[in-house]
Amino acid sequence: MRTVSRNYRQLHESSELLWEKLGMLSATQRASFNERFTMSWIYHDFALEGTVLSIAEIKAAIDAEIISAPSLIPAYNHIIAVRDGIDYVVESRGQPLTLNLDWLKKLHQVLLPTNKKDQVQYRKDNPIHRMYFHDLAQADKISYRMRKLTDWFRTEECKRAHPIELAVEVHREVIRVFPWPEISGRVARIAMNHILINEGYWPSTIHAIDRQRYYDVLRLDQDQLLDLVLESVRQGIASSSKLYQGIVDSMRVY
Repeated sequence: MRTVSRNYRQLHESSELLWEKLGMLSATQRASFNERFTMSWIYHDFALEGTVLSIAEIKAAIDAEIISAPSLIPAYNHIIAVRDGIDYVVESRGQPLTLNLDWLKKLHQVLLPTNKKDQVQYRKDNPIHRMYFHDLAQADKISYRMRKLTDWFRTEECKRAHPIELAVEVHREVIRVFPWPEISGRVARIAMNHILINEGYWPSTIHAIDRQRYYDVLRLDQDQLLDLVLESVRQGIASSSKLYQGIVDSMRVY
């Protein structure tokens, strides 16, 4: 088993330094960074859910100037919704964040594709054929479990929790309840990253290569999920720093 350092302070300092560097980019440079950063996040999140997209497909979905075939629009609506979710949490960095049921429902609403914005009800059945292999809450227990989670948000234990551990715990509980029929896993990951980004950390984009490990740790103890998230934050800082430097170098005038 891999040993993971839990030096939260160092991780926060590295994250803040990268956010600061991005803030000094020109509008053109930042747009270039954001496009590639967002496409990478979308690619890996869809891959975790079992859908492998090409960069061309992602770009066609999120670039308004590219005209797409009508038959592709439903699939592209899902990609656009994830793009909107990413933009929502990144743009809210540093703003007051209130953890409650309305917050989770808002994230779910943002992540619903345009043609499904009205499908906000909790799931009514207990799926048999699915990719998440951990135990899910029974459908008739979802409302209770969600109230229990949001009650926990008001406890001293929650208020004292380290932001990274809080983010991972919210992810774990939402995905174990699995309240909505289609995108509960995505909501759990966006909720986690909303907390991380709001607290100044770099987001955790779990790579496609770790897909099986991700599903495995969801069935195990919290520490292993925490380790995976910490690894992905560090990897994200490294790859985004490399992307940042490449953009700066490519636009430098000698």
